[in-house]
Amino acid sequence: MKVLKYVFLISLIIFLTECSPSRKNPYYQKRMKASRVNTTQLGRNRYYFSDGYQKKLSKSFKKIH
Repeated sequence: MKVLKYVFLISLIIFLTECSPSRKNPYYQKRMKASRVNTTQLGRNRYYFSDGYQKKLSKSFKKIH
């Protein structure tokens, strides 16, 4: 009887851990969303911080002021 009780308890624990929806957890989804990079913004930043564009900005700033 004791062996059957332990087998049932272990199988219950295994069953509960396998069926838990970890990917539907809101905390998990929030972490995954935060870890993704906005690739459209990367291209803009690369262009904005490039040497050529910064020179162009400084020339236009000097012309205005």
